[in-house]
Amino acid sequence: MRQTVTGVAGRTALLLLFTAAWIPAAVRVSLPSQPAAPGSSVVIPVTCSSQDGSASGIQFDLLYDSAAVSIGVTVGDAPRGAGKRLYLADVASGQKRFLIIGLNQDSIPDGALVNLLVHVDSNGASGEYPLTISSVVGTDANGQPVAVVGTGGTLIVQGAAGSGERLSAMGVLNGASLLPGPVAAGEIVTLSGAGIGVAQQPDGSTTLASLGEVSVIFDGVPSPILYATANQINLVVPYAVYSKPETQLQVVHQDEIVAALSVSVADAAPAVFTLDASGVGPGAILNQDGTLNTPSNPAEKNSVVVLFATGAGQTDPPGTDGKITAGVSPNPLLPVSVQIDNLDAQVLATPTIAAGVLQVSCIVPAHARSGYTVPVVLAVGNAASPAGVTLAIK
Repeated sequence: MRQTVTGVAGRTALLLLFTAAWIPAAVRVSLPSQPAAPGSSVVIPVTCSSQDGSASGIQFDLLYDSAAVSIGVTVGDAPRGAGKRLYLADVASGQKRFLIIGLNQDSIPDGALVNLLVHVDSNGASGEYPLTISSVVGTDANGQPVAVVGTGGTLIVQGAAGSGERLSAMGVLNGASLLPGPVAAGEIVTLSGAGIGVAQQPDGSTTLASLGEVSVIFDGVPSPILYATANQINLVVPYAVYSKPETQLQVVHQDEIVAALSVSVADAAPAVFTLDASGVGPGAILNQDGTLNTPSNPAEKNSVVVLFATGAGQTDPPGTDGKITAGVSPNPLLPVSVQIDNLDAQVLATPTIAAGVLQVSCIVPAHARSGYTVPVVLAVGNAASPAGVTLAIK
């Protein structure tokens, strides 16, 4: 998964390096065994479950056979609900390190910590491939060590070469939240699958309908492709899907359909972009003076902030696939609202600045609490953006 996630900060990691085998296990981090065919893409959650306590921060390593599989990562529901962020580092080939922490003392609830998007090589040999969780440590709300047990699983590869499903509905992700779900007209979407793209980037054009002889088609209409690698394609859903209950998605490579599935369509599927492109944490939000909103540069109450999002659906006038807006920018057909700290924020403007990107200007409520991680939710019509995006307020 293409993500701009920072490496693990040394000082933070040191807080988690205290292990004590004599402490009874308070938390278990585990993943299930999963069957898969060569050339397939499967989603495997890494879950957290409380035993005799809870953790406010968790770090662990995942070991896997990088010659047989490649792995992308998205943030699970548990960190999103607790206001935590994911820091991800590739320690070595076949070894990823995960650090899940936040600027609060909240405990991480039971549920999925991360979702592994596992892509099996099309020529992968049948057999069992361990997915090992190691070096698991944790901290409580006061920075004290918590005993965490890690339990790995096994990827069971079986079947003929290239016989697997290259793309599933769980691999059709909102480009801002990186969560699966229905698509909306004009939404930026990330497809994560096995061997669906090419290891090449576009020349900068936002209207390119194919890349490296790869195209993605919705009900016969090609979508503008923004980026493509072997296992990932970023694209903009054609506006032609608007008002349909579902759409037929096809990934075509050199005139051959390599993946096809039916995808549900929603009038809107909003999500706010985040600074690290993980879908959680500080939003990609500008303060009134045009500077980036960060914990060290918070917004004033009663000031204007600007959010950037996708998934707003059809526009007025109707959107044009891949168009960079010039002159008067179209607005979403559906009403747009914003809540900051669960308080209604006055919305001033909602232009679509490019196909797939919505810019929302609103006023920070006077009674919003101060803090580094104040929640922000964007709604378009009856659809709301996922939890986990935050704003810093002075």
